[in-house]
Amino acid sequence: MASDAPSVLENILTGMADLAGVDGAALMLLDGQDRLRAIGATDDDGVLLESAQESVGDGPAIESAASGGLVAIPDLHAARPVGFPNVAVHAPPVRAVLSVPLIEDRELIGVLDFYARDGRVWDRAEAEAGSRLGELMVIVLQVLAEIRTDRAPSGQL
Repeated sequence: MASDAPSVLENILTGMADLAGVDGAALMLLDGQDRLRAIGATDDDGVLLESAQESVGDGPAIESAASGGLVAIPDLHAARPVGFPNVAVHAPPVRAVLSVPLIEDRELIGVLDFYARDGRVWDRAEAEAGSRLGELMVIVLQVLAEIRTDRAPSGQL
């Protein structure tokens, strides 16, 4: 059974966005230099959001990674410290963002962003759902890594 990891990941992000009741979801993972890098998104707005955070070096995902906690932004376009206008200018369709840190074996591996095109106050139930979906994403990433490892050419014995 062959799988195309990027399309599988996009489908999973789309399903998670649907479950969370938001417009989209996007994923950033830490690279070898411990910098968040955009990996995938449900749509172009998510790509804009993640690319903006990556290039600006600021935003809800960056803050979530630094704190190790959830970051709930009701309006990305609001002035600091409530919003991130320096990110919003590069991702104008996105208004609200819920950033969830992805933790594997007590180590941060990335951030899962849920976003809405309208402003919204994230309630406790949405934050809890986001956290649970973040835990699920860690499992998905582990499975995708295992599949990739299992399919890698084996070395000499």
